[in-house]
Amino acid sequence: MEKVNVMREPTWSYTKLNYSEKAPSLNEKKAYKNFESSNDENKSLDEIFNQKNYGLSKDFLIENKEFNNLDIYRDVDGEKDLEFINLNLDENSNQLVNKIDINAKKGSKSSFLINFSQTKGKSSYLNSLIRVNLEEDSFVKLVVVVDLLENSLNLQQISSIIGDRANFDISYIELGADKSYVNIRNFLDGEESNLEENGVYFKQNEDFLDIGAFNDHKAKVTKSNCMFNGALKGKAEKRWKGVVDLKRGCEHADGKIGDYAVMLSPDAINRSAPVLLNEEKDVTGEHAASVGRFDKAMLFYIMSRGFSKRKAESLMLEANFAPTIDKIDHEELREKVRYKVHAMNTRD
Repeated sequence: MEKVNVMREPTWSYTKLNYSEKAPSLNEKKAYKNFESSNDENKSLDEIFNQKNYGLSKDFLIENKEFNNLDIYRDVDGEKDLEFINLNLDENSNQLVNKIDINAKKGSKSSFLINFSQTKGKSSYLNSLIRVNLEEDSFVKLVVVVDLLENSLNLQQISSIIGDRANFDISYIELGADKSYVNIRNFLDGEESNLEENGVYFKQNEDFLDIGAFNDHKAKVTKSNCMFNGALKGKAEKRWKGVVDLKRGCEHADGKIGDYAVMLSPDAINRSAPVLLNEEKDVTGEHAASVGRFDKAMLFYIMSRGFSKRKAESLMLEANFAPTIDKIDHEELREKVRYKVHAMNTRD
């Protein structure tokens, strides 16, 4: 079995957070009929990312290359309005192996919303590779939404290289897929580069989610702020490892990473490991994880306003999710996500 989402520095083996196991399983290339590729010039960011260690594993990157059925490339100059890439899986196209490369040129400003959804079909397979290169003084906002049905597998590989004074704002929202492996790795290679990263997940039934959020600080005066908020229900299991890696030479860097998970069932399993690695002296780093139920003082305050305990808990959870969901700059999708969170949050 292939090791997936491997920690750079291992922790105790009993936590099951050093890596997960998942073998590539595709043996046939199928066409994806619901969206046309738009890379006629056959451009890619392969050369730029060649020396970087990213993705779930080497085998899954090879699988993405060999079975690719959707290739999108964007060169961004100047200011670009929101581009909504809506990728739906159904009974006619239940296998999607996509590569989306975004090359943000110097001083450019752009926004991308990528929605992976499933409306029909008994099963689906998604192997997604998204890479973003931000040249100096550029800004990219990226929101990725995953909402697949049961018997689905989500392999999500997202990576960025952030140049001098560039800003990358990324949000990852997952409400579907019963088996999911997610790797988000950002390289803050440019001086004064900035990363804002937010995540939302809600897993239920016997769902499995493995997330690796890795932020590497290489240059001086770099800043990263990464926070995930989630909820677990039923017999769902989540593994989350977040690493701030402050490498030698990144003086005055500031890296923050955390995971806040709410347990809505005694049978749910949560494993979280926020890690801070430091090779430099004059830096700031914070790492945290909170696992459990709701803040008692806030819960009491809301209940004192006439709400039941469960209604108060629902309001608090949805309030935690709201800042990230509000970053979806598409009204119909944003309301759809809010509705699903509310439906999943409802407890008898």
